[in-house]
Amino acid sequence: MHKNTFPLKEHLKSKRVIDRLYAEGTSVTAFPLRAVFIEQLPEEQETTAAILINVAKRRFRHAVDRNLLKRRIREAYRTGKHTFIDTLAKNNRKMAVAIMYIDTKKSSTDFLCRKMDKLLQNIIAKSGLQ
Repeated sequence: MHKNTFPLKEHLKSKRVIDRLYAEGTSVTAFPLRAVFIEQLPEEQETTAAILINVAKRRFRHAVDRNLLKRRIREAYRTGKHTFIDTLAKNNRKMAVAIMYIDTKKSSTDFLCRKMDKLLQNIIAKSGLQ
């Protein structure tokens, strides 16, 4: 049984890794979510997956709207991450992932959960892990 948690050690905070992620990363989309990901070396990262969540100020001017969407995206990732993490662990891989919200309208948590599952499956497929 898995715990549905999203601890701080799974948050991507390293500026060096974030810069490399946006410069060299591969992109996948499951509208309204877009992910950019890169594989990390085992010594670069302690967790299997490090996640960054981004909602653009250009699309949502009010901080309360951005924070609401980030909370919903975090919840969607937290509840659906287990197959993604298990696949990475089985293949002995580590990834850094930036998840961005690219729509201009707010989405419900249920809708984002379905799209997050699809997004994580797309990342697995595009990275060739299966």
